[in-house]
Amino acid sequence: MSFVRTKTAESDHLVSCDGARTTKWQTPQTGNSVLEIQTYPDSSAITKSQREQLVPPYHWHWYQEEHFTVTQGTFVFTLNGKDTKISATDPNPRINITPGAPHTFAPDPSYKGPCVIEISAETSPLSSETTSTDLGVSERFFRNLYSYLEDCSRQNTSPSLPQLLLFLDSAEVSLAWDVGPRWLMQYVTYGLGVVIGRWIGGGLLGYKGSYLEYYNPELNETKKGK
Repeated sequence: MSFVRTKTAESDHLVSCDGARTTKWQTPQTGNSVLEIQTYPDSSAITKSQREQLVPPYHWHWYQEEHFTVTQGTFVFTLNGKDTKISATDPNPRINITPGAPHTFAPDPSYKGPCVIEISAETSPLSSETTSTDLGVSERFFRNLYSYLEDCSRQNTSPSLPQLLLFLDSAEVSLAWDVGPRWLMQYVTYGLGVVIGRWIGGGLLGYKGSYLEYYNPELNETKKGK
């Protein structure tokens, strides 16, 4: 049976893992490529298998600076190999991730109750210069990745590594490893995305970095000045 992609581009939100997370997209500020609100109704109730799907892989952005603001509950951020808890009640419930910094995040599993986080990212310099109809590189990436993983879960299919790496590569993102010098690992993980994602996934296997079912520029694009 062939893989079926659910049409999610028409919606401004996406429900993942039987309601463990709801992601909603709003119009970002000028200069940003995404404004995403993630809501986890009860962090402590998320199962291990759900967390494996929901937690982003440890990664780094080539050009974009990313901003996280915790508006409810508590989240755990892994940045440069160190874990930090940030709560909505902290004096500064915000963290900024600079380009090249390896990171991931997750709702605090020990927190009983809803956790909400606001994610924004600056428009990529490369995308803003070379693309006239699709400046929402971050929103495009999130919509494709979340929709794809949810479809894999529904159809009891393991996600394809070349497809996942192609999504990352298309969004100017690479996996991150805390092994050896960072500059060396950046070259290695960037090359991994190019070879396995771009060349094998996109070139040989026919995968795409974005699908109209998941992201439709006519419906979802982010334009400067709006």
